[in-house]
Amino acid sequence: MKSCVKRFLVILSGIIAMLGIATFTSSTAQAAATKVSPISTVTTTTMYSKKLHLDWNYDVYLPGGYNPSSSKKYPVVYMMHGLYGNHRNLLERFNSQQMLDGAMKRNNQKAIVVFIDGFNSFYVNQKGGMQMESAIMKDLIPKINSTYKVSSSRSDHAIGGISMGGYAAARLSLKYSKYFSKALLISPSVWYSLPKDNPIRMNMHAFTNGKTNWSDKVYDSLFPTKYINKDTKPVNFYVETTSDDTTVPIKNVNRFVKTLKKDKYSVKYVKDTGDNHNWTYWTKATPKSYNWLMKEFK
Repeated sequence: MKSCVKRFLVILSGIIAMLGIATFTSSTAQAAATKVSPISTVTTTTMYSKKLHLDWNYDVYLPGGYNPSSSKKYPVVYMMHGLYGNHRNLLERFNSQQMLDGAMKRNNQKAIVVFIDGFNSFYVNQKGGMQMESAIMKDLIPKINSTYKVSSSRSDHAIGGISMGGYAAARLSLKYSKYFSKALLISPSVWYSLPKDNPIRMNMHAFTNGKTNWSDKVYDSLFPTKYINKDTKPVNFYVETTSDDTTVPIKNVNRFVKTLKKDKYSVKYVKDTGDNHNWTYWTKATPKSYNWLMKEFK
């Protein structure tokens, strides 16, 4: 009898031990599946864009501590490259990940940042061509909102860019001011006129009217300030350029900023000297814009 009881207790303890191991293993697997990275991550991914009719690449920066299972929501920033660039430019030509890490740490403010591939589209809907504006607003933004923990508050939505991307940030923030509340413009391509022999005017097709490469009528109709009216909500701007810029002369940016201020928009305007319309300058200018934005989100 005693031997039977002893045998039963040994079997029972074995079963309990097995259950303990199973429970531990299950908990460990669950913890691993929801593990949160203590440092920021950048992931290149692809979505099919109905507006562009192609598989479209973009990058997403997620701040350290981002937890997809948490109820915490984050501000979102859409960043756009310049002519002849792609979605990797602001990550490879200079280290946007490191810049963002620093800005977020200094201001104790985190955000999701999306790097868009805009080709040479100027981020507009081209006549008979690429519908980039629609792709951003109707394909990409809904995709990001459904995939990541993005705040629904307008005050947490920003858009920015360099050169061509700066032009687009100005235009899209004003046209879609019900969604965007902040815009970063670095060396924005806000020309009020381009000479007939300008290589950009001669070779780009974003502003075509179907007959010529560049139509002044089309370009003027899409100029950012055309979207300032009684229904345009307030947008806070950060604008930075250098007086030595030979691609977009500073007189154009001065005029653009003057128009914004005249219409009572909040503008932090930084005018630098030295360098030019190039990556040497943008590497210096961009961290300041990221820092400004994280302060604005607070």
